[in-house]
Amino acid sequence: MTSKLARTVLHAIETGGPGGAERMLVHLATGLSPDYQSEAALIRDRWLAATLRGRGVRVTMLRYTSDRFAGTLRDLVKLIRNRRVAVLHTHEFFMNTLGLMASWLTGVPLVATVHGRNYYSDRARRRVAYRLVGRFAGQMVTVSEANKRFLAERVGIPARRIQVIPNGVPLDDRPGAATLSALRESLGIDQHHTVVGTVGSLYPVKGHKYLMDAVPSVLGRFPQTVFVIIGQGRLREELEAHAARLGVAANLRFLGHREDVHDLLSICDIFVLPSLSEGMPLALLEAMAAGLPAVATRVGGVTEVLEDRKTGLLVPSGDSDALADTIMTLLANPSLAKELGEAARRIAETRFALPGMVGAYEGIYSELIR
Repeated sequence: MTSKLARTVLHAIETGGPGGAERMLVHLATGLSPDYQSEAALIRDRWLAATLRGRGVRVTMLRYTSDRFAGTLRDLVKLIRNRRVAVLHTHEFFMNTLGLMASWLTGVPLVATVHGRNYYSDRARRRVAYRLVGRFAGQMVTVSEANKRFLAERVGIPARRIQVIPNGVPLDDRPGAATLSALRESLGIDQHHTVVGTVGSLYPVKGHKYLMDAVPSVLGRFPQTVFVIIGQGRLREELEAHAARLGVAANLRFLGHREDVHDLLSICDIFVLPSLSEGMPLALLEAMAAGLPAVATRVGGVTEVLEDRKTGLLVPSGDSDALADTIMTLLANPSLAKELGEAARRIAETRFALPGMVGAYEGIYSELIR
């Protein structure tokens, strides 16, 4: 229950999810202690808005059109004043820059979280905007040391102005055998099949094509393997057509967006992250929390999560042959897979549990309010 003296934290992001940044926001907004109450300001009424409302978080939709930046700012400022917001917590480029202006106009301290590093360094005015955020926000936060280095070296933000708070994930119990058996049956996966899973939006940066290209080699040696692809995006039809051309469609399951990701991970034997770029991949942390051995590309914050051959196996990005060989290494060595999965779970428990992330952000809120 929220305390009568709870301070309001207003979370704002421009995207609608369900990606890693949006799911992290849900975890944070719904996980704060009774000292704080969360509200959200959004511009897209999609998965994130529905999920937050379903979990009791008040959501306000801001006016937004690409040529009416000022209208969104006015709505945000009005909301901050009307709701007596104590801390404004923004996520990603648009809301981080808009949030800085709102902070200046209202005097409410700003926490600006940077999740990825895709596009904001490409143009000079975006770099200047982020330098201003880095200088004048109450605190700029990013989710990995790799992102911090990128912001310092490529954008020009002093490293001392950036705090790293890794994403955190719930450490839920494994579902019961009956639940898992029913789930496998619903997906047409026999009990003797080995399941390789991946979670991520179907966009080029997530590298699904390289995983598709690895599948024929894996099936040539381990024909009882099924690949489960969880996530939605504009590449779905293209990837399905590519799988058909490769002759492997029968061993693939494209599931789209699912709310039961934890259960789906629990039917997997191996997790694969084939991304070309990452900040701090929430999907990888969720797989580790589920005790899965992971094959992941050596990009972004992945190397801060996995230590090669100790808590997972790392491969170069964009290398289908390396993906295939490494997946087959785990399929051929169940004892290694078990050892890596157990080690991954321990790392998730000690370094990436949700309370640690929430506590770190609450520490920032407390300092800024004081």
